[in-house]
Amino acid sequence: MKEILQEVVTLQARYSASKTPDMERRGILIRRTLPAELSSRGAALTAALGKYGTDARSEGKDNQGQMSRIPWVRWFSESRSPSATSGWYVVYLFHPDGSGVSLCLSHGSTQIVGTGFVNRSDAEVAELMSWAASVLGAEFESDPGVRLGIDLGTFDLARGYERTTVASKFYPNERIPTEDVLFSDLVRFMGPLAKLYEAQESGVVPGSISSEMLGLYDDVEKLASPVKERPKGQGRMTAPMRKLVELHAMQIAERWLRDQGFTYKNVSATDSCDFRGQRGGEDWIIEVKGTTGGLTSVLLTRNEVALHRISYPRNALLVVHGIRLLEGEINPKGESL
Repeated sequence: MKEILQEVVTLQARYSASKTPDMERRGILIRRTLPAELSSRGAALTAALGKYGTDARSEGKDNQGQMSRIPWVRWFSESRSPSATSGWYVVYLFHPDGSGVSLCLSHGSTQIVGTGFVNRSDAEVAELMSWAASVLGAEFESDPGVRLGIDLGTFDLARGYERTTVASKFYPNERIPTEDVLFSDLVRFMGPLAKLYEAQESGVVPGSISSEMLGLYDDVEKLASPVKERPKGQGRMTAPMRKLVELHAMQIAERWLRDQGFTYKNVSATDSCDFRGQRGGEDWIIEVKGTTGGLTSVLLTRNEVALHRISYPRNALLVVHGIRLLEGEINPKGESL
């Protein structure tokens, strides 16, 4: 594996957008040789992923119409990351300047919209990375060779990969470590990947709402307020707009909790509810939902429902409705709880 990685890194310094002999050789290494090498070690990688390794495999890509500046080879669960644009995976990203290769824990940085690819919004990525950080905690703190994020330079696509990489380990050109070290690092990254997969099973992952779910949210909004006027050109609720509604609802909920004599803590980043509160010596769980429509049905994840059931009767669902998003303003207006 060391020789394969080193050869790709060397070829990166000879990059061409067209199919030169060097780029043809790089393509063979990326699409065939390195994935086959990972597959030959599949038993150990599968074991490291536990129950999430049953459908794990490897794939590589080196072109998108023209030759890519940043080729990659990833290891992933096919059911949890059916394409490189969705879900979490461990991936080798080859630095575009030929300085080396990084082993990364990453998420798809783009989404398919129509027939093209669109970068995930800053708000969506920030929420996604915050969620991952809360799941992983101090997972990599004991390994000084692992850094948070990655720096790929100023080349095309670099920013996209940087935004959705949680952690990485860099192997510099001509100093790529031994086979044992490379394989040990690869297995080491499987544990955090399994943690993210496990966390996904507990509810909806921020930043990875499918197009079907986006449509469902819109349908609920329309049913909630069928005659509601939207700002001109607003169309579907975007991820930043949904985030504004959510944050505003949380602010209103905090005001209500204080008025009702609760002491509380915001646990929305780490728990299956938004607040854990206490009143009269009793512990409560509180879920908050915000909507631009009227008071109607709201969507709850499986884990939210389960937590409410076991916490009853010391549980509360606060629905903040009638929130208005005005065109050109960043602060929502109006609400009822």
